Order: sequence, then structure tokens, then C-alpha cells
Amino acid sequence: MSTDAQTIVTLLDQQYEQLLVDARCLAASYVDASIKKYKKTGVKSVVAAVSIKQTSPNAYSIYWCKLVPLQGQKNKFAPLTIAKGNGKHKYPASSFEFVEYTYRRLVLQVESRLAEIRRIASENRQLRRTLVAYEKKLSRYQALNHDPLY
Repeated sequence: MSTDAQTIVTLLDQQYEQLLVDARCLAASYVDASIKKYKKTGVKSVVAAVSIKQTSPNAYSIYWCKLVPLQGQKNKFAPLTIAKGNGKHKYPASSFEFVEYTYRRLVLQVESRLAEIRRIASENRQLRRTLVAYEKKLSRYQALNHDPLY
């Protein structure tokens, strides 16, 4: 890969990492806001959590989970992924109908921001894949023996 292309790939990777940092900070802020809301209202129904998992060496997935209490185990939950749909960056509001009204507005506010992060991160990864594929094709072409025409 040319040094210019490598520089661009490195820059894209750095930007992607910053998006992940932003998503993690947003998820932490959501937990803090949920706790504040709980202390203020006493309502204990927050059962939605943000999960960020690595799906490949160069990509992560940001999604919501419904936390389901484990039977017979106090304060233990199993995260069940909430389906968003392929090719979509934003969860529909109906995905959060199980969340009590007190918290739904907070969840939808966080989801709106996460959707923007997902969209930009997806575009970033697409640019990276396109550039890497182009560089491979260009390198193969340049490696061919270009004899003079007869």
C-alpha cells in the first residue's frame, strides 16, 4: 500500500476510534442519567442498556439490549439484543416500548445520538474498505509486465 493510502487508512482508523470513545462516553452518560432519574423518581424500570462489541478486527457494533433478570439470582441480568434491522442505523421508537415512560425519553435521546455515530462510523468503515481494495487492485495492475505493443 502506498504511503499516502496508508496515511489515509491510519487517519480513518483514528477517527473511527474517536467515534467509539464518543459512543462509550454517551453510554456511560446514559447510565449516570438513569441513576439520577432513579434517585429523583424512585422508579426502577430501566431495562435497556447500550452494548458495544467488536465484530471484526476493524469494526464494532453499537446496539441496545434488554436486560432480563436471571431467575433465582438477585441483581443478575442476561442481555438480550434488541433487533434494529440490517442496513439501518437507527432503532425505531417502537423498539423501546418495554421501557417505562419515565425513562423512554432519555433512551430515545441517547438512541438519536447513537444513530448518528453508527451512520458516520459505517461510512468511515466503507471508505476504508474501498481504499484498501483500490490499493490492492492498483498494486496488482502495476505489478503486471507491460510489454510494448507490437
